[in-house]
Amino acid sequence: MKDELKIALVQADTRFDTIEGNLAYLEELLESSNETADIYLLPELFNTGYRKAFETKPEVMGLQTTRWMKSMAARKNAAICGSITISEDGKVFNRMLFVYPDGRIQSYDKVNVFAFSGEDKVFSTGTKSVVFEYLGWRIKAIICFDLRFPEAVRNQSPYYDLIICSAHWPEPRIQAWDSLIPARAIENQSYLAAVNRIGVEGTANYPGHSCVVDFMGSFVSEFMTNAGIKTASIFKSKQNTFREIFPFLKPEIRIIPHQM
Repeated sequence: MKDELKIALVQADTRFDTIEGNLAYLEELLESSNETADIYLLPELFNTGYRKAFETKPEVMGLQTTRWMKSMAARKNAAICGSITISEDGKVFNRMLFVYPDGRIQSYDKVNVFAFSGEDKVFSTGTKSVVFEYLGWRIKAIICFDLRFPEAVRNQSPYYDLIICSAHWPEPRIQAWDSLIPARAIENQSYLAAVNRIGVEGTANYPGHSCVVDFMGSFVSEFMTNAGIKTASIFKSKQNTFREIFPFLKPEIRIIPHQM
């Protein structure tokens, strides 16, 4: 078990018209960072952009972007994670891939698709929550709109230690993003690392605000406002101590009102 986990927030402008262009840009961004990390977290649909993902042929697991993620994970000796569109069994999913340094892959399919923008016409909904295990940490995966649903993120035994969120969250609703991140962390006594894209796509502006907060909702890494990589350290021992002092997640300590 590793007490200190270093998370690199990769806040990128997914501005290129091709997958090749976006992957080349991200690779340059990753290689330009002098800091080391255990996890590199990329935005939602990082290889295409948001609307472009609706039009681009989805990939099959193991092909172009998956191979790129495996290559980067090996080169950085770290986990690489972010979401892309994946075609499987005749369906298309907005799938977060968690790629380990040794090439193993775990994945999570977005459960709460954003019907307001037409995602439900393109993506099938995921059917289960997923917790990854890495370096002794249990990591809960969510994608963008999932952040609005506390029931989808609820921390239950065996408890997770970290929530990771990849997003395409636009400027008009950024106040909700800013508020929901610490809320989800507080109610689940969990660290939360969230990466939003930056830049303009069509008429939508994406302001970033990628950050890391702790189990009390306090900022470990403040909101990012420019493209780049910021690394933050989180500590399991600090979280465990807080949970022992204030163990409200445990159902046996909750007070049940007397029946009248």
